[in-house]
Amino acid sequence: MTSPKRFLLALTLAGFVAAPAVAANDMWSVDDHAEHEAFINAAVSLSEAIALAESETGARAISAEFEKEDGQFVFAVELLDSNGREIEVLIDSAVLRVIEIEDDERDSGGDRS
Repeated sequence: MTSPKRFLLALTLAGFVAAPAVAANDMWSVDDHAEHEAFINAAVSLSEAIALAESETGARAISAEFEKEDGQFVFAVELLDSNGREIEVLIDSAVLRVIEIEDDERDSGGDRS
């Protein structure tokens, strides 16, 4: 094979190898875009969600994230209480209210209006 043919063959093979990665990246970007839009348009801010979770539990936040849970966008706030127990609080991103509080010793799931 001549050098230009080898180059074209190598370039073609590289395209076949890279194409699935590009397609997968595009697939994820649609989900990411929807989540970013929901976060930007959320009526509740991350700092408001953390403050509510801390005031409801008396614990300190160690992390928080924006996620989709049961078809609804929520803030999931992870906290530690004074005994070192981990607590997770789900905050409605549309209305500043606690949806659920989960910890090792109690489970007060359900709507907390």
